Amino acid sequence: MKNVTRNITQLILALIFILISFARGNANEIDDSTVFVEAFNAYQQKDYLLTIDKCDQLNQAFPDSPLRDVTLLLIARASLKSGNYERAAKSTVLFTTEFPESGLKTSLEDELKILANRYQKGEVLGADKTLQIAASKVRSDALARERAAKLKLEMELAAKAKAEQERLQAEKIARSSINVTISLNGVDEPFPVGSNGNMPIEISNNGKNNEDFLLTIAAAKEYRAILVRANKPDENITRLQLAAGETFKGNIVFRMPAEMVDGNRSPMMVKAVSTKFSDISFQKETILVSSAPLVRSVAKLAKPKVTPGEKLNYHVTVLNAGSLTARNLTVRLKLPTQVDFQGTKDSALKQEANGTIVFKVDQIEMGKLVEFDMEVKVREDSEVGQELRGRLEIVNNSLQRKDIFTARASTVVQRQ
Repeated sequence: MKNVTRNITQLILALIFILISFARGNANEIDDSTVFVEAFNAYQQKDYLLTIDKCDQLNQAFPDSPLRDVTLLLIARASLKSGNYERAAKSTVLFTTEFPESGLKTSLEDELKILANRYQKGEVLGADKTLQIAASKVRSDALARERAAKLKLEMELAAKAKAEQERLQAEKIARSSINVTISLNGVDEPFPVGSNGNMPIEISNNGKNNEDFLLTIAAAKEYRAILVRANKPDENITRLQLAAGETFKGNIVFRMPAEMVDGNRSPMMVKAVSTKFSDISFQKETILVSSAPLVRSVAKLAKPKVTPGEKLNYHVTVLNAGSLTARNLTVRLKLPTQVDFQGTKDSALKQEANGTIVFKVDQIEMGKLVEFDMEVKVREDSEVGQELRGRLEIVNNSLQRKDIFTARASTVVQRQ
């Protein structure tokens, strides 16, 4: 009984260590997008103090983040709702000063505009004590829930560890003659899309008797996963006989579908069921992670407001936010109907008969981008108030994938 208690304690400590290590690993991988989403979600839950803390964390860790404009707005709104009028005014002034041309200025609430004006005039802005108390209560309640959830999780982990230990002990006593180990290798690295995957597997009979097992691989059908012998890659193994102490060495072969997005996680499980006792089985689970290009594009006229007859630049950026190099891309740009192509210095860019602008991209490594510029002209008959918005189609010819993006819009305005 003492040995059982000691084993349970060791298992619980191991689980706690894994959770702590996992949390530390995630903390090192945060980025500005992750922090902003946390701040935004806190705001949606009316936890305004946490919203401000997260936004401050983002601004401090990522001072040059492209999310700074919306972060300043979020600080202003969270400060307003938590009764901190001076902070709300300061953040509003920072936003309007740093982003004077931002289209988000039209979304500013009247209260924020008034506070900003008063602050710029040198007025001392008080605080709303009622809102501050309410915001503090929301934060305190959230912290209490987090502590309760953490305690509950610890108790659940302890209960699961204890139940698992008891189950293993009972099974060992009842069926001690059957003992199998399944090991999978190479599970930590992602597999490139459109390629064949090969995962080594070992199945060991650790029991004292010869055993016979039925083998299955549970995975999404598009992976076409099968188990083969290491020396017979064309033989699909579904039944396996192992002598006492014998180890089977083989491979799980599969195809990583080309249509999978970067970082797609799909579960796969190998299961060995005893032919003597159908209720006795051994299994090993893993996650197949895909590695793929993640192509995105931003296309826009040089200005958000243009006039009839105006000549200006049209800029296209194509970037790869995935974990695999994007190769053999064809980019097709359909200009807005009221915009005419005038020419370009880029030899990779051509205009088709239907007016579509086409250019080829040999490759874009992960985290890189390519840019294209062309001269265009707004038609003289363009109506004031008309929205000009192009359309982009990017075809990955290597993977036979196509993505469509809408270009950033510009509006036709009256000539001054």
